[in-house]
Amino acid sequence: MEMGSDKNIETISPEGEIYTCPACGYKDGFHVSFKMIPGTVKAEIYLICPNCHSRFRLGWQVSLSPTDA
Repeated sequence: MEMGSDKNIETISPEGEIYTCPACGYKDGFHVSFKMIPGTVKAEIYLICPNCHSRFRLGWQVSLSPTDA
C-alpha cells in the first residue's frame, strides 16, 4: 500500500496491449504515475485505473532529467 491509496500495488506482466484493468475490467486505459528511485534520475512507472483506482507496476523504468528553461 503506497502512493495515496488504500489498495496494495499489484505487479502484472506486460503482455500484448495493456488497456484493460485486471481488477475491475475497465477497458479504456490507465492513468500513469511516476515514483522516483532514490539517488537516481530514474522513476518507476505505475498504471492507475481511472475506474477502481487500483495501481499496477510492470517493472518499467524511465530516466528523467530536468529540462533547461
